[in-house]
Parts: sequence; C-alpha cells; structure tokens
Amino acid sequence: MPVLRQLARTLAGFLLLAVAVSCQRKAPGPEECARFAEAVVGAGRYITPVIAAQIETQTQECLTRPYDRELLRCVLLTRQARVCLASFRARTGSEQELPE
Repeated sequence: MPVLRQLARTLAGFLLLAVAVSCQRKAPGPEECARFAEAVVGAGRYITPVIAAQIETQTQECLTRPYDRELLRCVLLTRQARVCLASFRARTGSEQELPE
C-alpha cells in the first residue's frame, strides 16, 4: 500500500509540473516588450519625450502583434531589428513590419 501511495504522489507531482509548463505564456509580456521597444527605437542614456513616445508605441505593438520571444531575443542580442524581423517573417510566414 505505501508503494502505491508513493507512486500516486510521484505521478501527481509530474502532472502538476506538466500543467505548469504547458501554461507558460508563449507571447512576450510587458517587461520583455518594453526592453524590446527600447532596443528597436535605439534608446540611449537620455530619453527625450519623442523617444519615450516611440518606445511606448513599439511596446504596444509588441504586446498586440504576434511577436515571439525568439524575435525579441534576436533584437536584444544583435540590435539589428530589421534583420531579426526578416528572420521572424521567414520563420512564421508573417508580413509584420516594425514601425519607422
């Protein structure tokens, strides 16, 4: 009987882990999109009101368009938004464009 209880507990643990992993958010969240927007806009040390507005616009685009984490990682690592977007389009068949 104790073996069956241990097996049931182990199985329940695996099921909870599987549910937690499968529920992970696939789309980027607000913090990720804000960092992405700063990289796309090219925000430096000083952020003017115009740059802040561009960052806000790009953050909203990121949150509402079907961008994925791979695109965001590419932009954050390379700072080459156009190249990363071309790769994103090829990977997803998307025609999304980053705003100027």
